[in-house]
Amino acid sequence: MTWALAATLILAWALAVFFFRANRVWLPYYLLGSVGLAFIVIFVGRATPVQGFMETGVSLATFGVANAIGIPARIFENDANSLMIFVIGQLVGNDQGWTMVRITIECSSLLETGVISGMVGFYPGWTIRRRIGLVLLGTAATYLANIVRMTVIIGTLHLFGKDSLFVAHTIVGRAVFFILIIAIFWYIITLPTMRSVFSKLQRDLAT
Repeated sequence: MTWALAATLILAWALAVFFFRANRVWLPYYLLGSVGLAFIVIFVGRATPVQGFMETGVSLATFGVANAIGIPARIFENDANSLMIFVIGQLVGNDQGWTMVRITIECSSLLETGVISGMVGFYPGWTIRRRIGLVLLGTAATYLANIVRMTVIIGTLHLFGKDSLFVAHTIVGRAVFFILIIAIFWYIITLPTMRSVFSKLQRDLAT
């Protein structure tokens, strides 16, 4: 997608969002606004060096954690997104050697940042300051969650051998990440919503 086409679509999106807000049609306003903003954040991140910076950041952090907990790891000098993990396979056979693990957009936190930006950015009743703070908090939390996921993946590889790559990435890593993401979204969106509803009910009952 070219920048000209993207700008046209963003303008059309902004006009539609403004129309729904001006006419106080809140459900389409929230749905279109949140989904559109999520796609915009992801598009801008992918079209600029942001995605690469986020991937490299996760890679470097995972590299540091791996070595800190005793898992030998290396980073390619010309490709900081790729990690070499030493596999000992001590729990299954004797599968020793190095295996490459590459950090892509799925583990960069960019997708989660887009979703959080959209959901929080158009959430009704919150101040701009609170929304920005929650987006930053959510981005940092998902960033740490991805580091945990990658650490779990390389730890599984290190112990169970190269044949465990599919299970480590597709099942174990994603399961851990899913649990962490549910907790993050609960804290950022669900819990504040429940508190707001409870406070409103208390005020209504008091009057």
